[in-house]
Order: sequence, then C-alpha cells, then structure tokens
Amino acid sequence: MRGMKRGIGMLLIAWLCVACRHEVSDRLMGKWQLQTVEAQGSIAQVDTVWYNFQSESLFMYQIYRPLSNDYFYTYGYKVQPEEHTLKLELTNYTILVKDFLPHTDWPNARRTFTVDYIDGRRLILHAGDTTYTFRRY
Repeated sequence: MRGMKRGIGMLLIAWLCVACRHEVSDRLMGKWQLQTVEAQGSIAQVDTVWYNFQSESLFMYQIYRPLSNDYFYTYGYKVQPEEHTLKLELTNYTILVKDFLPHTDWPNARRTFTVDYIDGRRLILHAGDTTYTFRRY
C-alpha cells in the first residue's frame, strides 16, 4: 500500500512537471499585435499588423487597412527547430504571396526570427537588424 501511494505520488509529480512546462511554441499560441519595429536606430510605431499563431504549425499574417476599413491576410506555416528560433513561411492560400509581400517588410515568403523574449503579454522577435515588439491581443 505504501509503495502504491509513493508510485501515485511520483506519477502526480511527473504529470505536474509536464503540465507546467511552458515551451515557446505553447506561449506563441494566440493573436499578437505588432507595436513597434526598430531598425537602423529608428523606431516605428505600428498598430495595424497581427501575427496569429493558430496551432503548432499554422499562422496567419493579418494587416488592417484603415483607408478601406478592411483586413488583408494570408496564412502560412510555422516551424520551431529550436526553442528560440521561429521560421515562418507564407503560402498562396488566400492571396498570392507575390501580391501580399509588398504590404510587408518581408524580403520573400520565408522569414527566420529569433525569439528574444516572450511572456503572457509581450513578444519580441528579431530578424536581421530589425526588432519587432508585439503585445498579446
């Protein structure tokens, strides 16, 4: 009986450790609004761009266009080969990538980011010489 209680206790502890583990990919889930883009010493305020991480492998890049009062978006794939590396790739799902890219600062359909910081409210990504700061929306 005592051994059984100890075994159950060990299983409970192991389960709690797994349940409490917060990997970067888990914390990315949800909608993130871009707030600032910092490049070459200047900071631009942004409030019309969202990255939506919808699953382990899918994301949506969404842009609000105030002049037409609508949203422009496309979907893509998300891969995290390492905890602090985020690779995103746009697809031709809702719009051709070549038609979407001019509305972004992405040089092509694939972008690799370093996850500099993430918590429940803030996300900081880095690509090349550019830093992107998001807030959870």
